[in-house]
Amino acid sequence: MSVLRTATLLAAALLGLAGCGSSDLQAIPGTTLRVSTPEMAKGTELDLKIFTKASQCGNLTGAEPEQCLPRVDRGAGEVHLAFQFLAGTDPWPMAIDEQHLQVVHQGSLIQEGQNQQSFDVIPHDPVKTDQLFVVIIDGSGSMNEPSSDPKIDRVRKALLQPEVAQAFFPPGQTTGLVLLEFGGTSVRPVGGKMQVITRRSDFKKLVRDELRASGGYTNLYQAVEYATGDLLSNVPEVTEFLRTTTGAPTVIALTDGFNNERSDDTCSTNAAKLERLLKHLERVRGEGSELTARPRVFTVGLGRPFRRRFELPEELGNVRPVTLCGKKYKDMRIDGHLETLGIDNASLAWIAEVGGGGSFVKQKTDGLGVAFQAAAAEQYEWFEVRYRLDPFYLRRSFETTLRLAAFAEAEASIELHPSAWLDGPPGDRAEDGWTRASSLAHTVGLVLPLLGLLVASSFLSPAWLNARRIVLGRLRPPRAKASASPGVPPSGQPPQSQAPGASPAGAPPGTLPGGDASR
Repeated sequence: MSVLRTATLLAAALLGLAGCGSSDLQAIPGTTLRVSTPEMAKGTELDLKIFTKASQCGNLTGAEPEQCLPRVDRGAGEVHLAFQFLAGTDPWPMAIDEQHLQVVHQGSLIQEGQNQQSFDVIPHDPVKTDQLFVVIIDGSGSMNEPSSDPKIDRVRKALLQPEVAQAFFPPGQTTGLVLLEFGGTSVRPVGGKMQVITRRSDFKKLVRDELRASGGYTNLYQAVEYATGDLLSNVPEVTEFLRTTTGAPTVIALTDGFNNERSDDTCSTNAAKLERLLKHLERVRGEGSELTARPRVFTVGLGRPFRRRFELPEELGNVRPVTLCGKKYKDMRIDGHLETLGIDNASLAWIAEVGGGGSFVKQKTDGLGVAFQAAAAEQYEWFEVRYRLDPFYLRRSFETTLRLAAFAEAEASIELHPSAWLDGPPGDRAEDGWTRASSLAHTVGLVLPLLGLLVASSFLSPAWLNARRIVLGRLRPPRAKASASPGVPPSGQPPQSQAPGASPAGAPPGTLPGGDASR
């Protein structure tokens, strides 16, 4: 047996001892980590399945065990899990990112950029599914204001980018797209004719030749309500396409300002209107609706954000003017005032959150293209999540909960138990900043020197003791000393001869050499 193989077996045995414990826990091969059986929340619309066994990885396309199995790197402060959504027993492909997943570590929400925290969601195995995209473009007067680079021209250039067109019409899939324009008090199809575009060439021609800004106020809320309601349920061209479509509709709304329908509208008057829209979105996306019929809403703001530090409240359904606008601006008119300060990023974030999508704020053509591509992202069969926090919180056992924060309800929790006295193999830092699992051979370099010291010490200790005796002269026989007892010869001298049958010197008469008295 080779030295490397022997070393690996010794290291594996040591790691196995480190991972021993409760029979209810499962050891992760090649590591010191043990995990509990994941628990999926009951009563949710989808099941969230966290992978813990190598056999589960074998059922995933192109999955390697180090991608699929749980891992804890205490040195880097990182935790890695892989998961999948299920509808019953069948995989349910999704298109999610960090906006759509909540990661809870030991009861605390992991938040990007706070207290050394960060996390990424990595999709795997794209799935080809039919989809319907509804793109609604702001056609108000501000989109066509004279400048060297009018906003409507930026939108047109972004939609015509090859990457955007391919995202809307990926090869090998049947997708449809409805292109709408809103302004004033109406929502109308671009080109004047309601149609579901199914070919990339037709989409490019329509955008290039027909996309214009017609003028008027910005009826954003009305446009989103129409695109997620009447359009999907009452327009024959759309309902016919949806009848044969397996994927949920995706709505993408772009604006450069605030929702306003009259010249005297203020930011405060939008609070009640936004609340009504949010209730509509909750209804069309509610538990009673089919998963395949629930629209997802993405919002894109073209310009600077009006409220750069805006944070959504915990109660999304209750829109207060001061929360939406801030104390300083809640009573300020929109027309000619607030709209000159930026876009209403607060409303856009609110709509996207309740609508199960994402929100983007961009100013240039390339940025708009990225936003459109993100909204039209492919759906994937399974995902990895990696999160990082202070390594101090990974020194003992902990519980991690994954929760879907958009589209549908899904949640699962798992307990992870790192070894209390021996770390697993440290990961290798990759180009993306996260560690990758290393093989057990990397740990051999740590374990074998420790074993070698133990073995060497068992041989060196006696040798050192004997050498010390020789140097200090302890091996020479000691000199003879006079005996203090009468009849006992000095040490090193032979005993005096005795007559047969005589008693030992100093013994009472009649005592036998064995110590028994003579009879």
